[in-house]
Amino acid sequence: MSSQRRRLEEQLTAQQQRAAQLLVSNEWGELLSDGGKKRTMQELADELGIARSTLYEWKAQTTFAAYVNYLAERQLDSMRSTVYTQLMKAIMGGNNGMPSVKAIDLFMRRYGLLTDRTEVVDMREEVENKRRSDEAIRKDIEELDRLLAG
Repeated sequence: MSSQRRRLEEQLTAQQQRAAQLLVSNEWGELLSDGGKKRTMQELADELGIARSTLYEWKAQTTFAAYVNYLAERQLDSMRSTVYTQLMKAIMGGNNGMPSVKAIDLFMRRYGLLTDRTEVVDMREEVENKRRSDEAIRKDIEELDRLLAG
């Protein structure tokens, strides 16, 4: 068990920990199970044996919310292989046989094979080199005057 998890769990009751787990599984359950239906806050509160308002109060607490986020992150981490599998399917052509350029771009960036490059150029030196002397400007003005007079 990670130190972060242990630290958070020490600040919560067993019932709060169970509530956090139910909230996360309720959110993910809809995505992960076939035809899974998301339960209402009242249904979750009933399962926990608490009032719905208590569940809402817990959700507003910093430590409880941090624990819910921690559990959600662990769930997300467990989905990484599924994400990579879907990415490779998209790269290989997916359902339509056409490789996804976006998926290839994402893969290349993920492995550092393609990066955005920004170049910052200091223009001061170039501007300094382009400055003309007063004498050169006077000569140009004289040439323009001569052309206009002529």
